[in-house]
Amino acid sequence: YYPRRLPAEVLLDAIDGLTGMPTNFPDLPPGTRATSLPDNSYNRTTALLKVFGRPEGLSVCECERVDSASLAQSLHLLNSADIKGKLSGGSSRAERLVKSGGTDAEKIRSLYFTAFSRPPTAEESKEAEEYLKRPLADAKGEPVDPLKAKRISLEDLLWALMNAKEFLYNH
Repeated sequence: YYPRRLPAEVLLDAIDGLTGMPTNFPDLPPGTRATSLPDNSYNRTTALLKVFGRPEGLSVCECERVDSASLAQSLHLLNSADIKGKLSGGSSRAERLVKSGGTDAEKIRSLYFTAFSRPPTAEESKEAEEYLKRPLADAKGEPVDPLKAKRISLEDLLWALMNAKEFLYNH
């Protein structure tokens, strides 16, 4: 079986689930999933759907769907305001994990299960724990508040998991 990139709608729903920040579509009830969109007019309201090849519905052929990876897709996941908003929103998964307490190991395990449906390996867990413990400084070199630093580090970890091939592909 050859790995295939997730279709645009599935990927958007997976990102929403990982970040804990659902996409709100105009004129649809809150919580509507991308896989349940009634028509293709929503491609214009959510850039990820367009960038990742959701068909415009100009033909009845499924061949209109683009499954190949592109630079625009990579840049969107790395650099878009949509993704940044989902990672750092007020009720994002990172924010909830910071407020929930618990150990870093428990938070990392939770993120890996959410992203990959598996626990982290010993090496992944060690690297992630070291990353979450590193001190952060602002642009002036002043130390960042520990809770804010933890949230930023968890956002970074979420972002890295989201950009992993294991997350982006059916395998």
